[in-house]
Amino acid sequence: MVSGIRYVLKCVETTGFILASVLAFGQDSLFIARGTWDQLPEAPEVIRLNASADWSNQNAILEREAGAASNLVIVNSDSTSHEWALLNGDAEGITIEPGDTAVVELPALAMGTYRLGLIDGEGGGLGAQSMLQVGLQQNADFDLFHWNLCDWETNQMASWSNGTEPDPNAAYVPNYFSINEQTYPTTLEDPNALISVALGDTCWIAVANHGQMDHVLHFHGFHVEVLTSNLQPTRIGWSKDTVPIKKGEGITLQLVANQAGTYPVHDHNLIAVTNAGFYPGGMLTQIIVDP
Repeated sequence: MVSGIRYVLKCVETTGFILASVLAFGQDSLFIARGTWDQLPEAPEVIRLNASADWSNQNAILEREAGAASNLVIVNSDSTSHEWALLNGDAEGITIEPGDTAVVELPALAMGTYRLGLIDGEGGGLGAQSMLQVGLQQNADFDLFHWNLCDWETNQMASWSNGTEPDPNAAYVPNYFSINEQTYPTTLEDPNALISVALGDTCWIAVANHGQMDHVLHFHGFHVEVLTSNLQPTRIGWSKDTVPIKKGEGITLQLVANQAGTYPVHDHNLIAVTNAGFYPGGMLTQIIVDP
């Protein structure tokens, strides 16, 4: 069991009763769901954490107040069992069988950006990992954006979909890179990935790296200040135009829009700004500052 996570309830019921139970608890809920990632030419099968029983290709973002414990309802609407955890440095979790509902207690956490999701091979490999924002929405004076970063190897994903564990000794060569489960140019259609602010505004960007490799974000036109980091606390307070985001890291950045114009933000690794090797693509979005 994850340190600080308490397993509260597990029940096996019909789908209708599960939905009624979620409403009765009155807490945020996550639905483990399987679908197709139609944006990619390979249209791979993926697993997501949705905010409702309706399928969405983007993982839901959870919000919590800083310093307050809370409950979370998790419904496994998939046909296979999965293991869920708050990904905060401890890889243990709870197993949720198909059709089961679990209620977990999230611990009181300091303000910051955290990760949560499935840690079983299939669930994690097919992308059911998301972000927990703690205390960020309480700062209502600032616009808040979020970037779920991930790298993907479609051959590896196909193995998980076929019920075959990928070769652990094989080289990992990702061919797609995404922000909020979108690859450029679709990132520009996502209001959470595309930063659009007015001149002089301050905004925060919550970033979580769910991939299997480190990523380095380069901001054109601006320096950003590191406000929180769960893996690199010594970098808090740094102001940089290039920010390393380690594998498994949750980080919060502050950007002050002190000049008008349109500026790119991208991974500094060339392969990560391609779609299956074709440039431009991948982990690339924009900052638009209106005068």
